[in-house]
Amino acid sequence: MTNPILSIIIISYNTCDITLNCLKSIFQDKGLKEIGYEIIVIDNDSKDNSVTQIKKLLSSIKISNFKFQIIANNFNGGFGKANNQGLKIAKGNYILFLNSDTIILHSAISQSLDWLCSHPEASTCTAQLLNKDKTIQASGGFFPNIGNVFTWCFSLDDLPFVNKLIKPLHPHTPNFYTHDNFFNKDHPQDWVTGAFMLTRKPLLDKVGGFDENYFMYGEEVELSYRIKKSTPNNQVWYLVGPQIIHLGGASARNRLDPILNEYRGILSFFKKHKPKWQYYPVKILLKINSFIRGVIHLSPIYFQACSKI
Repeated sequence: MTNPILSIIIISYNTCDITLNCLKSIFQDKGLKEIGYEIIVIDNDSKDNSVTQIKKLLSSIKISNFKFQIIANNFNGGFGKANNQGLKIAKGNYILFLNSDTIILHSAISQSLDWLCSHPEASTCTAQLLNKDKTIQASGGFFPNIGNVFTWCFSLDDLPFVNKLIKPLHPHTPNFYTHDNFFNKDHPQDWVTGAFMLTRKPLLDKVGGFDENYFMYGEEVELSYRIKKSTPNNQVWYLVGPQIIHLGGASARNRLDPILNEYRGILSFFKKHKPKWQYYPVKILLKINSFIRGVIHLSPIYFQACSKI
């Protein structure tokens, strides 16, 4: 096979069975049989026999237009660093960053690729993410600014009409009490989740891939921002036709990490891309948010996050 059109990059970390299910679902995408593609798995030092089992599965696939590579790290450098490892060796013109805890439904990958190929105004697109019970899961939103961080921290974005005035960091799904339509239709937005992020390799090469200072959570927001800044007229699209199931949180080490890393990701974004005066007010807002959530949920995890932000 000559160079593939598409490179699918998957990060594995102690999620052997889940990763195998993800890979098996990719091979059910009938549209991929018409194009050349590769799968690159980066394993971040898993201790659950992931590498052996993944190699065994991929070696058993007899498809002429498919090839694979596996990199077995002896350390866990985080999501962004591992994806950059895959990006450096990827041969495709299009890159799909795909979480290991996803299941491809129908032909979501090939549908998304067809759409992106036919829409040159778009740099990136994502599929509609679903929870395990097939309800709609949020996927991305708008870039952080001091306004939407304020409304998010005090849950003002939960009130009707507020999100129409201030574009939200995290838009609501249709099952929220306001019954927002945001995730029920195709539309452009600022960023999409790294669980399923299909983009063009020349743009990724141009901006240098993920910021490796982000260990996990928030790195796709920062990457989308740099892509947008490098090519101001490009668009990021959310699509409802292609669908995947996203289990979420499969490789998180404990309950504190996702919460704390979300806060730190927002702070890192402000430190890197916003005026200096905004950093400390945002830090205070995040501490207040963590404290309030701790009180509401009676959870010491949020109080721990508050002390560590």
